[in-house]
Amino acid sequence: MGRAAAVQLADTGWDVVTVARRGPVDALSGRKNVRHVSADLLDPGSVNDAFSALADITHVVYAAYVEMPTMKAAVAPNTAMLVNMLDSLSTAGANLVRVVMVGGGKSYGEHLGSYKTPAKESDPRFLGPIFYNDQEDALKQRAQERDFSWTVLRPDGVFGFSAGSPMNIVNGLAVFAAVSKEQGVPLRFPGLPGTWKALHQATDSALLARAISWALTAETAHAEAFNITNGDNFRWNQLWEVLAGFFNMPTAEPQPMSLVEQMGDKEDLWHGMVAKNGLRPTPWDTIASWPFVDGWMAADWDMVQSTVKIRQAGFHDCVDSHESLLAHLRYLRSNRYIP
Repeated sequence: MGRAAAVQLADTGWDVVTVARRGPVDALSGRKNVRHVSADLLDPGSVNDAFSALADITHVVYAAYVEMPTMKAAVAPNTAMLVNMLDSLSTAGANLVRVVMVGGGKSYGEHLGSYKTPAKESDPRFLGPIFYNDQEDALKQRAQERDFSWTVLRPDGVFGFSAGSPMNIVNGLAVFAAVSKEQGVPLRFPGLPGTWKALHQATDSALLARAISWALTAETAHAEAFNITNGDNFRWNQLWEVLAGFFNMPTAEPQPMSLVEQMGDKEDLWHGMVAKNGLRPTPWDTIASWPFVDGWMAADWDMVQSTVKIRQAGFHDCVDSHESLLAHLRYLRSNRYIP
């Protein structure tokens, strides 16, 4: 999602500074209004050094995330990264105007099981641990102390491209389909029977980027949290035909399975597919996150967030989720990530 936001902002005339441990985003290379800073947000010293020349920063988009084995373990590092970034900018002398932070649907406890739907931004917090709460508290505290504005956006189930992201459903679906086709088996939905029929939602990464661009300057976005999804809902028993059609594959009855286990022996097969089809040599451990796909496939309850508030505040954009999935599958194929 950070990649899409950086591209959107650069395309619309912002001077953009990207921050990551890795190198700059390929899609931004060579642009005069983009520069890259390498920093480990978990290391305060690294961030202070990297941000020492960033006194001119006025607007921040924060979308960093580090995966941890439990929600409790995720609180400290994910909160620390945000705090290190804000404190280092303050040390550098940056006079911030607005910080837009990207959160998510776990703010409503959707990862725990059935929850109140449609979820609204005014809903009370649930009993944590949940790092989004700690991040929001830290952001609001520093905004009050340092007199800058903030906005929190809460997407859910992002459809987009990000190599190495632990939260990437499109890559996982695409690789699962490609491997199934390579082995001559039909495309079977691997989730629970309830997941097959439940109402789910997604947020297109380009839509989220446009919402971020809006939130950076909109007066109605000051000190507010907003749900941001495509504006529709889908059921896997309908979206699965879209995925199968893209790969020109037959389907068969759903078969609940763990993709962590089923894909655990497919690394050599994948490398062979990469060579045979002239694909980019993307490492197996970064092309998809099977625990994340399994988690979504096990969500046999409705996932619905209300987007009325952001529309009332002035952001009216929307995307058809079926078309969103197809667009990102086409991107993966045209850029030789999948056959």
